[in-house]
Amino acid sequence: MSKVYLVGVGPGGEGYITDIARRLIERADIVVGYKHALNAVRDVVNSIDGYSNSKMAKGKDVRIITLKTQDDVYAQVIDDLKGKDKVCCILFTGDPDFSESEIVDRLVTLFAGNGVEVEIIPGISSVQVAAARSKIAIDKSTLITFHITGSIDREKDTLANALRAGRSVILLPRPWDFMPQHIARFLMDEKGIDANCFSVDIYENLTLSSERVTRCTLVDIPDREYSDLCVMVIKPMY
Repeated sequence: MSKVYLVGVGPGGEGYITDIARRLIERADIVVGYKHALNAVRDVVNSIDGYSNSKMAKGKDVRIITLKTQDDVYAQVIDDLKGKDKVCCILFTGDPDFSESEIVDRLVTLFAGNGVEVEIIPGISSVQVAAARSKIAIDKSTLITFHITGSIDREKDTLANALRAGRSVILLPRPWDFMPQHIARFLMDEKGIDANCFSVDIYENLTLSSERVTRCTLVDIPDREYSDLCVMVIKPMY
């Protein structure tokens, strides 16, 4: 019986890949993922530049997905696994158990419904790295992800309420419409939060050579373009 592993490969730096993730990818027949996730394990699957769905790397069938192609790629993987004894690893940046729930839930249902066993392998999340860099405890903070489709009103309320309660917040902004500068304006203009009372650490491309860190107050967040790979830590200053 074929098996699919949904594997977290860390925030991007090779040193943050767990041993179990590396071993599973090494023995997998098929490896699927977005280019950024595949780049994190390039020493295992070789360079992915120039590879298409039909190309091989180190004897592996490496399939790059995009938002437009993912459904077709997953459907083809199911066809290639049915009735066989193969292993497929679908890679997720960070930890598939945080911020990827929509796609993880869909894949579990999709593959299990087609007779393919599914197992989730946790990874090191950028949230964990950001908490360590900002020297705050995750269990004493509020975690929020805006990596969801549809309304984020509930998550916005959770954010404002956590800050009013004096809690630190670790959050993943939504790349297309709710980035750090939008978050600051929302908290100040719509929720009446005193932005001078909170410090902010903004981490972009954590663990990568292009990593950038911005430290400021909530009121002074630069209005500029931020990386899609962005984590924001908001801490009370009192």
